[in-house]
Amino acid sequence: MDRTAYIASIKAAYEGELYGEAWFAAMAREAQAPDRQRKLAAMARLEAQTAARMMPLVKRLGITGIDESVQREKGIRLAQQHVGQSWPAFIAWFIDEIGRFVTLYDELARNSAPEDAAILAELARHERALLEFARLEAQGKPDQSLEPVLALLDTRSSMSTL
Repeated sequence: MDRTAYIASIKAAYEGELYGEAWFAAMAREAQAPDRQRKLAAMARLEAQTAARMMPLVKRLGITGIDESVQREKGIRLAQQHVGQSWPAFIAWFIDEIGRFVTLYDELARNSAPEDAAILAELARHERALLEFARLEAQGKPDQSLEPVLALLDTRSSMSTL
């Protein structure tokens, strides 16, 4: 991967974390079931945590042109598309959607510059945790599904809202 594509991939990943946080947070606000609210809010926190951890990389690489408000609006619009959708239908869609990002971020981590390896490996891990969440939900294991997400959340963050 050439440097231009590498930087573009990192920028896109960071922007994805911003809109992912807004998406999950908006879905949590709309969710009727407290269990789903809790799960979606935890995923929003994981997206926010990952974005915060990516920020030093974004700055070091001199990545500019990120409009956080545009990314957050994208996330809110995506959430609106899923309002009223059944949970099983959402989970099935999410498995397909997140699977693409797992592949993309695993490749980015494998091809990373040595100084970027740790954060990009964490980015890939967090996508795999979201995929595992969805798979466990689809398998009828809602009592276990959030465990992969919670395992990655910084224990210093507020866990009282879980």
